[in-house]
Amino acid sequence: MENHYDDGIDTEDNAPAIHSFLARHVPAQLSNPRKLCYRHRPDLVRNRMPDSFDYQIVQQQMDSLPMADKEAISHIWSLFSAAPAEQRILILKGVLSTCCMPQLSFLYDAIKPLLRIDFIAILPREISLKIFSYLDAKSLCHAAQVSQTWRYLADDDALWHRMCEQHIDKKCSKCGWGLPLLDKKQRSVTVRKRPVAVTPSDVPLRASCGPDVPDRKPVKRARVDHPNGSLVESLEGQLPAQTSGGMVPARRPWKDVYSERLVVERHWRNNRYSLRVLRGHTDGVMCVQFCDLMNVLMTGSYDKTIRVWNMETGEMIRTMTGHTRCVRALQFDDAKLVTGAMDNTLKIWNWHTGQCIRTLEGHTGGVLSLHFDSRLLASGSTDHTIRVWNFGAAECCTLTGHTEWVNSVRIYQETTLVSGSDDSTIRLWDLSTRTCIRVFRGHVGQVQIAVPSPKGFTHRFNTEVIQPSRRASADPSAPGCATNTTPVTQPIVAETEPVAQPGNCPSSTLSNHPIIMSGSLDNTVKLWDMTTGACLRTLFGHVEGVWSIAYDKLRIISGSHDKTLRVWDTESGRCMYPLEGHNGPVTAVALGDTKIVSASDDGDVMIWDYGKR
Repeated sequence: MENHYDDGIDTEDNAPAIHSFLARHVPAQLSNPRKLCYRHRPDLVRNRMPDSFDYQIVQQQMDSLPMADKEAISHIWSLFSAAPAEQRILILKGVLSTCCMPQLSFLYDAIKPLLRIDFIAILPREISLKIFSYLDAKSLCHAAQVSQTWRYLADDDALWHRMCEQHIDKKCSKCGWGLPLLDKKQRSVTVRKRPVAVTPSDVPLRASCGPDVPDRKPVKRARVDHPNGSLVESLEGQLPAQTSGGMVPARRPWKDVYSERLVVERHWRNNRYSLRVLRGHTDGVMCVQFCDLMNVLMTGSYDKTIRVWNMETGEMIRTMTGHTRCVRALQFDDAKLVTGAMDNTLKIWNWHTGQCIRTLEGHTGGVLSLHFDSRLLASGSTDHTIRVWNFGAAECCTLTGHTEWVNSVRIYQETTLVSGSDDSTIRLWDLSTRTCIRVFRGHVGQVQIAVPSPKGFTHRFNTEVIQPSRRASADPSAPGCATNTTPVTQPIVAETEPVAQPGNCPSSTLSNHPIIMSGSLDNTVKLWDMTTGACLRTLFGHVEGVWSIAYDKLRIISGSHDKTLRVWDTESGRCMYPLEGHNGPVTAVALGDTKIVSASDDGDVMIWDYGKR
């Protein structure tokens, strides 16, 4: 209710007493406005807006009264408004003692809404934002619907920047959910001449989020190496836009950035996708890789060809021929393509023109796998060996140790190499000494794929596993024990059979130990601790052998001889859902932020798109 300090009665006998009362108390009330409650403070006038409608009704009722009654009521209001807090209470006690039940009932109904204090509106903005910082995204959206003041605070860019930091391209340590990075190919970028990764081993990661994210204002989105090997803005929205007036910062609200990625993540959770089938190969497709940034997909097949596709239109851009037998492996970056085939050779191509630049020979058997980084190229063969080609030094070395076909090779941080073989083992090699430093045993079928995690990768896989019954000694085949701190000259053999059942809660301990994920024809996917050699988890679900896997920080994809793909949750190890559609074994899979690309022995290539529709 408005104060009426200026009202008075000059004609009444008690006018001197009233004026004396007002003269004593009004100056004290106005001398320090902050002593008033939030409904009457002059510096918080906006908070009186909810009472304005009731005040208008009161004014209308006052206007209908005779002048004498209006003056009397105004004097009562003025005296009450000027009275100190103690005297106001005394006046109210007297008024309440004279009230009948109808008046008391009216007071009961009228006081309840007046006691609802919008604490967010009256607190300093910094404190209100601190309170909102403890809310999740859903609660922030609900808060934005309360009032204009709440919406202004709930949509604050600093809050949503924090939310993006916790969830985008990582699993949040609080809620366990993560959102895709979604680097856009239409963004202006500078592309490095380095591999476009076919595996997550080249994906640089940010530090994992924790419960205590530092309080800070939004900063410009940092540039990171994209999994596709390009130097791009890690999150869109901060790139300058060219206008006729010059360079003007084009900033998207972080809330929009978050919501865009949330839509895609919900598609992943609910298995909502659009499917496109690419046909062109005349025989089974054995390898696949794609780059969203360049809008390019490449496939290699038993029909001895490599085909280049437009990801957006599904159009086949180019067919490259030159191998005389099945193409089993490929990898490309922005400039070159390297392929390996069963004709015992590797070929380096300019895939933009289709020209074969060079043919590498050395293997005495077919090339089953390959992987390269900026300096090295590794290849695995049916001759049981691994060859490592050094681009800079123009030299080649051979790694021996496997007793069967080498189906998978991955260079890890330029100094080590991970390989998987038909001898059911996974080996970790030191490229500087060219020796095997660890052997992982546990699969009972041929290992078709073994992929190491990138540097900085953190996870919550169950580390409380059954201790292996055997540890390595100098002789890998003999029982014994060895610690990881003891130098060894022979491979350390890690034989483990721990099983984490799907659905078990992940360990609460966040680990940054590098892992290896492997798929085998024993129908399982296994996750290994690269440092200790322990098997952290075994994923069951496929009814036939696993030919290929791909994974990132949010999910695992596996392709199997049972003609299905399975999408697994990296936190729980639970199979989220299977994907069916191929008419033959799924021989290769590739994973992006919004897409899965799978290839099959039936000759089809399928693109499962979980992006916006």
